[in-house]
Amino acid sequence: MTIAGDMDDIEDRMARLRRRDASHRRLRRLAKLMDSAITVPGLRLRIGADAILGLVPGIGDAASGLIGAYLIYEAHRLGAPKRALARMAANLALDTAVGSIPVAGDIWDFFFRANDRNMQILARHVGGLPVDLPYEEIR
Repeated sequence: MTIAGDMDDIEDRMARLRRRDASHRRLRRLAKLMDSAITVPGLRLRIGADAILGLVPGIGDAASGLIGAYLIYEAHRLGAPKRALARMAANLALDTAVGSIPVAGDIWDFFFRANDRNMQILARHVGGLPVDLPYEEIR
């Protein structure tokens, strides 16, 4: 193989890694928006769009579920193994099912953060996030 061919291969690999990193950063931002973007004053409790959307009967939980499904789809594209994807899908299914129960589901959405949990699972397999820290503490 020639030096030019080796350089092209290296450049291609670097471009793929940059795209993967950009995709991973985008998913982290989306998960944070959905689960922990807003701090409730005085309570030190973090909520996100998932909890707020859950207040809209029917449509809100479905929209949150679709966004969570998108995160899982992108995790698949990033190369997460089937076992990790299954755990992520179980988190999302539980969050969507319990979140759709009136009142109790709204309280559930404040505490169970499926998207943050799923990003932790993805981090173990794709890299990019420390796995021993809660998601909202990572900058």
